[in-house]
Amino acid sequence: MAFADPLTVSIGNTDKQLVRVDSGRGASEYRLVEPTQSFQMFIRSQELKIEKDGRRKYRHNISLRQTVFATGTEPEITRDCSVSLIRYASDDIAAINGVFAGVGALCTMATAAKLNNFES
Repeated sequence: MAFADPLTVSIGNTDKQLVRVDSGRGASEYRLVEPTQSFQMFIRSQELKIEKDGRRKYRHNISLRQTVFATGTEPEITRDCSVSLIRYASDDIAAINGVFAGVGALCTMATAAKLNNFES
C-alpha cells in the first residue's frame, strides 16, 4: 500500500500538501512549491548488501527538505531532516515498528530545541 497522494505534512502548525511527482523502484518523491519556499519529501526503500553470513538487510528512509528562496537581502536556505529504519529480512516487523515509533515519539519541538542547543 502506497503513501497518500497528496501527502500532508505539518510544518510550523501549518499543513502542507505535498504531491507525488515521481515514483518507482522503491522510491517516491513528493513536492510543494510556494512563492517563497519549496518542500521535497523522499520516501525510499532498498535492499542492502547481503551480509557475510547470508542475512539480508533492508533500509527504509524518509527525508524532508525545505528550501527558502533567496531574496534581495537574504541568501537561499535549505533545511533537511530524515529518519531511517534498517532491519534484517527475518526480523520481527512489530518489534522494529516499535523501535521506529520510539524514535518518532522523540521528534518534538522540545527535542529539536535541545539538539539545536547541542544537548545530548
